[in-house]
Amino acid sequence: MEHRQIHADTAVCRQIGPSLALMVGFHRDERPELGMPFAGARCESLPYALLHAALACAPATDYVVSPLLTEQFDALDLAVQLALAGYRGRYIVVTPALPEPDIIREEIEQLCPGLTVELIPRARI
Repeated sequence: MEHRQIHADTAVCRQIGPSLALMVGFHRDERPELGMPFAGARCESLPYALLHAALACAPATDYVVSPLLTEQFDALDLAVQLALAGYRGRYIVVTPALPEPDIIREEIEQLCPGLTVELIPRARI
């Protein structure tokens, strides 16, 4: 009987277990994942300055989540950094209620082609 070795292509295989969401720029007492599509993911909080290091350590990150605006950065700043890092997951921007959120999403996607952006109003709890 002939035995062949099978080599898994890591670019095709996904990790087994919960998806990973990097939560960038939220305060420690905030819980932005409540009521959001990434609520079942393993959520790891980090400051904006560590984004590239976190993506290098966890290249299979499914979600990057941030507020629309913080004292350190805004959603466009973070989107540019994600594009520079070659990130291909979903970028979710948690927003207050906005009259025309598609304008912001379209601007980010125009400046960072290849990035999937969703603007989601913060859940009211």
